[in-house]
Amino acid sequence: MRRLALLAAFLASALLAAAPAGAAVERKVLRMAFRTAETGFDPQRIFDRYSVGICENLFEPLLTYDYLARPVRLVPLVAEAIPEAEEGGTRYTFRIRPGILFAEDPAFKGQRRELVARDIEYSIKRFRDPKYASPYEWLFENKLVGLDELAEAAKKQGGRFDYDTRIRGLEVRDEYTISFKLKEPDYNFLYVLAMPNVVPVAREVIEAYGDDTMAHPVGTGPFVLKDWVRRSKIVLERNPNHRGYELDTRYADPSDEWDRRAIEALRGKRFPLLDRVEIYPIEEEQPRFLAFVNREHDLLDETPFEFIDQVLPNGRLAPGLARQGVMVFREEQPEITYDVFNLDDAVVGGYTPERVALRRAMVLAHDRDQEIGIVRKGQALAAQSPVPPGVVGFDPAFRAAQQDFDPARAKALLDMFGYADRNGDGWRERPDGRPLVVDYKYNSGNQSNRQLAELWSKSMAAIGIRMEAQAVQFADLLNDKRVGKFQMAGSAWIADYPDAQNFLQLLYGPNTGQSNEARFKLAEFDRLYLGSQAVPDSPERNALYRDMNRLLLAYAPWRLGVHRIFNHLQYPWVKGYKKHPILYTNFKYLDLDVAARQAAMR
Repeated sequence: MRRLALLAAFLASALLAAAPAGAAVERKVLRMAFRTAETGFDPQRIFDRYSVGICENLFEPLLTYDYLARPVRLVPLVAEAIPEAEEGGTRYTFRIRPGILFAEDPAFKGQRRELVARDIEYSIKRFRDPKYASPYEWLFENKLVGLDELAEAAKKQGGRFDYDTRIRGLEVRDEYTISFKLKEPDYNFLYVLAMPNVVPVAREVIEAYGDDTMAHPVGTGPFVLKDWVRRSKIVLERNPNHRGYELDTRYADPSDEWDRRAIEALRGKRFPLLDRVEIYPIEEEQPRFLAFVNREHDLLDETPFEFIDQVLPNGRLAPGLARQGVMVFREEQPEITYDVFNLDDAVVGGYTPERVALRRAMVLAHDRDQEIGIVRKGQALAAQSPVPPGVVGFDPAFRAAQQDFDPARAKALLDMFGYADRNGDGWRERPDGRPLVVDYKYNSGNQSNRQLAELWSKSMAAIGIRMEAQAVQFADLLNDKRVGKFQMAGSAWIADYPDAQNFLQLLYGPNTGQSNEARFKLAEFDRLYLGSQAVPDSPERNALYRDMNRLLLAYAPWRLGVHRIFNHLQYPWVKGYKKHPILYTNFKYLDLDVAARQAAMR
């Protein structure tokens, strides 16, 4: 018997040695592109959806969304349960699941590091630390008892934030329990705690890496950052410390084909299933599209509009793609595009009648129908308010006639308020006779953005306004808008959580320098916004939202754009795919049939 065992062991080792090099390691590697480059991976400091989308895989919030449920549904993640509101809706107490580990990192000096309640406390405080100037600071301003005072004290002490001072708003009751005390009820607070950048980080990691935290994300998520070549390549690998998930099918829709496929492919498996994810930021649309068509990538997130006719001729998947088993997920994304005016600017800004008239005239002169039909290839809906369909508070009956294309009205407004061509060169001057030139900044990344900028220049020329368009890299454009270094710029916002408040906060005055790119400061709008926070979803709150929409239309800090419709493509060897309306990526739920991909490549 001993000889038989030795012979079996010898044969097994011989077979392994004789196997082809690639056969022993059939790693599941998913490859795809992002439409725009990332900025970094410190969750409390980032702003753009692509960086947040990566952090979604590296870190874990207290709560998240069920993968399959539609409409979306909150579920616990590192928390054991979703707590009931206490003390009139001003207290929420969470217990963290014991045994959750951070990914390994030198900052832990070889020790296994467990997630505890102090990490939640520390991470929330980071949003208010003046050192970081977090673009999402607004989430916790005027929110938690004692936190505003702590932030103000830091500003008075030269920016030195005291993380060790205890406050009532962040009460750590024991190693795994934290209780939030709000100043006022906020019916969206639980949504905030599900955001992929409202996540725990370890204090020793932040202190170890100092100013380089963007490149050293260390969380409890299913993946770790293995490699990062800025604006070129992002590599994630499975986190060996992760405890794993299983697919929850309680809220699945048995009549939904995407749910059925996901359940069939994933039931009983332990996530994450992918060994590695490689993301390549490719801003030019043609190479991004060709990388998918050539099977270099497994997914095509947000098919470029200029290729829609090739992918979906007459609304049906092209035969060549269908023969390869390619599937298309069509999504009316809960987002809005808009063109933003800088209200601090000396030309297009201000609240005086002539400045408001200039902005309203520019809005009326912009041909949004051409944008939808020509640039977007029909894959968009004209926005009537900042709030997109599919979000709580969306009003399908609300119409924004003030934003309809009407160049005759635009010219009349300009004439009425003194914007006239005084020297006969074909261009209007300002009422005081000085030149009128408007600079428009846009993301340099792709052909669609260039076409949108050209449409603006053409529309403005038709009413005698000279516009100069400037292409700027995505990260630089974000920063320029945040600090007010622009006159007018293209922009977009995708839902952080499924409520109108998340979009209307973009015009709340105190959010200037954060999410309020227009730098719009109107006391009446701010009063309505604060009032809406204390009211649950109801006709009363919807009336407040409508009043805010009317103020937006009256003062025109934005040209409302569109709600885009995206078509996401995948090859048949990608398993478990279903695009989520709020979560940016779904890597932790995906599987890959390596054999099927290898067969297709042959």
